[in-house]
Amino acid sequence: MHMTLDSLKQPAARAGRYLHRYGVPEPARGRIRLYLFPYAGGSASVFRNWPNYFDAGYDLVAIQLPGRGSRLHEAAEVDYRVLVQDITDALLADRPVARFALYGHSMGALLAYHVALELARRGARQPECLFLSGCKAPHLARERRHVARMSDDEFIDELRRLEGTPEVLLDNAELMQLLLPTIKADFLLLDRWYDQLGAPPAVPALALPIVGMYGSRDQHCGAADIQAWQAHTRGLLETLGYNGGHFFLQSHEEQVVRDLRWRLAMMQHGG
Repeated sequence: MHMTLDSLKQPAARAGRYLHRYGVPEPARGRIRLYLFPYAGGSASVFRNWPNYFDAGYDLVAIQLPGRGSRLHEAAEVDYRVLVQDITDALLADRPVARFALYGHSMGALLAYHVALELARRGARQPECLFLSGCKAPHLARERRHVARMSDDEFIDELRRLEGTPEVLLDNAELMQLLLPTIKADFLLLDRWYDQLGAPPAVPALALPIVGMYGSRDQHCGAADIQAWQAHTRGLLETLGYNGGHFFLQSHEEQVVRDLRWRLAMMQHGG
């Protein structure tokens, strides 16, 4: 098989599209890189304010999935396995500094967890910590939304029920027409993914600490759902609760980031 220079560059170029970097990385001893995974329908812009809370000791890199933000011209992916493989490739190509961590909310938490599993499967360096937010443990029963059967109006009503999309956006028919295919694709991905989630492993593949985060008024993921993540790591599990709903990372952004930053600082200093 004849390989051209362009064909060799294609996987690296595809991997690079997944990373939205805030600022220019500066290799330095002791720095921690934090990869941020958005929720279903979200883009890297979910984390646009986060760099304001961190100093130069951190690199923040948001995951930009196809079909949104700078990748709006691409079709959204509906197979989580493709996303896990591509994001893992992107992280490995990014050559993370000595220490890095993953944060994900809701669908982003599932992606972050499975990327950590894939890194372990490949024998690659593991994250210092997984911050898993607004997402019950994979082996727990989940509500199927059957998005493929919903009309656009029914789906918009479902988004209203979840309370994560501003009303001004939901009421903008022209903008929703543009965004709905990607948001629907994410929920379809989740419906299919849930069908493949099974019992927890007898021996977890991961041995890293997990910080599980939940909203006290979240109807989809409570404290017990977060506690169940212990079945998926041989490391320690810490749980943090916030006085908010499913999208507490928006309503309590400063507190969430402060809690992450404090724990990352402990890692920097060997705590």
